[in-house]
Amino acid sequence: MIDALRLLIGLLMLAFMPPSAFAADIVRPIEAENLPWAMSGYELALLHGALERTRPDYGAYEVKPFTENVSNARAIQLAVGGDLVNLYPAGVGQAVPEREMIPVPFPIDKGLLSYRVSLINQRNQERFSRIQSIEDLRHLRVGQGSGWADTPIYEYNRIPVETAPNFESLFPMLLDGRFDLFPRGLSAYTQFFPDFAIEQHLLIHYPFCKVFYVSRSAPRLATRLAAGLERMVADGSFDALFTEHYGKLLVDLNLRQRVVIELENPFLPSWVPLNRKNLWFDPEQMP
Repeated sequence: MIDALRLLIGLLMLAFMPPSAFAADIVRPIEAENLPWAMSGYELALLHGALERTRPDYGAYEVKPFTENVSNARAIQLAVGGDLVNLYPAGVGQAVPEREMIPVPFPIDKGLLSYRVSLINQRNQERFSRIQSIEDLRHLRVGQGSGWADTPIYEYNRIPVETAPNFESLFPMLLDGRFDLFPRGLSAYTQFFPDFAIEQHLLIHYPFCKVFYVSRSAPRLATRLAAGLERMVADGSFDALFTEHYGKLLVDLNLRQRVVIELENPFLPSWVPLNRKNLWFDPEQMP
């Protein structure tokens, strides 16, 4: 009778325990509206897909988003610490994540950040339509955020750069003519940019991508995400998710009709799997 009572109490306690009590992995991404460094809808879908595909061998998980509006520097600091945030999607090569976090060596954006289409003042398209080479591009100024991983790429390629301390400052600077074009990763054009035009002639390319960086306090999560992403490649869901989110956009940008300006990227980390062509987007393979 006593043993049965203890069993009943134990079952009741289990029933009222929070889900995190059973979760082998607690995932803490940043989810906040209008923050470029927060998780996008595509990245969240990819995250859940990878976690679900590893449930049989890694067990349960819980996603506990951090929803405060924080600066990019603060977001990185939190992700390094691992208590409130332990997952940070970012372009490869940023100094602090690269040095102090665990990169998952998988281009979650299929290298969309490799290809840049620019925002411009809508009065200036004719000027850009005459550009045919990197030498022509060097007569213009690009706008970038201070500390962005791709800023030194433009500088290395001797393209003049005008920087701003934060993302929002770049838009009035472009309107005021402080620089000529604001190159944006292709995935950025899921947003709407009033008062600006999408430049129609150029496609800037350099080896680059976005990956998940994981806090060193959660090495098992890094291993789990790597395994889950590989399983999504194997079952076709990675390509399907990418097409679902970006397929129409990439067609609308007319990438195959653009003049490609190739830049060198000597800062690309050696662990980036450039040789795995099936993981990367290629405009030449578009219909």
